[in-house]
Amino acid sequence: MIEIITDRLLIIPCSLDIAKSLIFHRKELETRSPIGIPCAWPSSAVRGMLPLYIEKLEKNDQEYGWGLWLIILYNEKRIIGDLFLQGMPDDSGTVELCYNIHEAADEDSLTYEAIDAVMEWLTSERKVASIQMECLDENSKSIKLFEKLGMICTKKEDVFLSWELKKKA
Repeated sequence: MIEIITDRLLIIPCSLDIAKSLIFHRKELETRSPIGIPCAWPSSAVRGMLPLYIEKLEKNDQEYGWGLWLIILYNEKRIIGDLFLQGMPDDSGTVELCYNIHEAADEDSLTYEAIDAVMEWLTSERKVASIQMECLDENSKSIKLFEKLGMICTKKEDVFLSWELKKKA
């Protein structure tokens, strides 16, 4: 099992069982889980991709760790957000990363803590050469975060900015 532990967070890939439970048995999962699951989680975007994520995991267990991750605020034992990798690294070693943090009083520092930890894990993976993320050009929080993480803005297309962190050779 893959897990990333920081000072305040436990970050784990979403298992096939949890993904299925989110779709088919949400109420029971909320009742039985030792981790608090917010009503607003997962976001509509993540809910929409869950069937595809389940299908990928059922076809290939190597996909585990290359999709949905849960961000858990450890001392409160509750999910505060998620990270989503758009699949295994492509032929050039690139992975795309998206994130969503919910209900966090200390959102900015928790977001940095979570993404920094996952990026550290990603850059330790042999197959990963670069990590890419996107944001809107008016999203100053994301821009500051990406700069703090050492990412470089590589492209502006309409209102979207593309960011990249290349693995040091």
